[in-house]
Amino acid sequence: MAFAGGQQGGTALVDVLTGKVEPSGRLTISVPKNVGAVPYYYSHKMKSAGTPIAIHFGSRYPFGHGLAYTQFELTDLALDATDVDAGTGEIGVGFTVRNTGSRAGVAVPQLYVRDLLASVVRPVKELKAFGRVELRAGEAARVAFHVPTDMLCFTGREGRRIVEPGEIELQVGASSADIRLRAIVRLTGAVRTLGREWRMESRCVVER
Repeated sequence: MAFAGGQQGGTALVDVLTGKVEPSGRLTISVPKNVGAVPYYYSHKMKSAGTPIAIHFGSRYPFGHGLAYTQFELTDLALDATDVDAGTGEIGVGFTVRNTGSRAGVAVPQLYVRDLLASVVRPVKELKAFGRVELRAGEAARVAFHVPTDMLCFTGREGRRIVEPGEIELQVGASSADIRLRAIVRLTGAVRTLGREWRMESRCVVER
């Protein structure tokens, strides 16, 4: 899927299909299984976007999906802290990415979060961070995501953006449907109403 490839789109496709260039693009949309599932969003809420048990529900190619000419393994998940202050804290999570294939490739690990219990209905998962890691065959790297708690905000019942204390499930994977690692972090403190200044940018650090 090349979308609007532009003047050099054909050349780029040839390079990828012949293996000259390792594919590293990832879908920024969800391609639904069936027209009966439209509209479909990876970040749907449990009370919308269809019935989860319906055979046509879900995506044929999920948000964040992308192919490679090699395989990657995600292991050794570790949290900087299991308790994080909801008002001013930052969630830190690290893991190891290893190229287990026979040729060099590009991994794009992604971090999704799920609010396990909130005062309003929340999405089943939301992308909060991702990174691009080039690895030779057999090579491994340590990847760390840092997410400020402001990025976990949502519109509360009063119509204002808030950050609530509670448990957040962290999901690390290769796409929104290919989750490899999970962990729970607990936001502590009181409910915080965000002001004009939000910390809404995550960071990815790669160490070899």
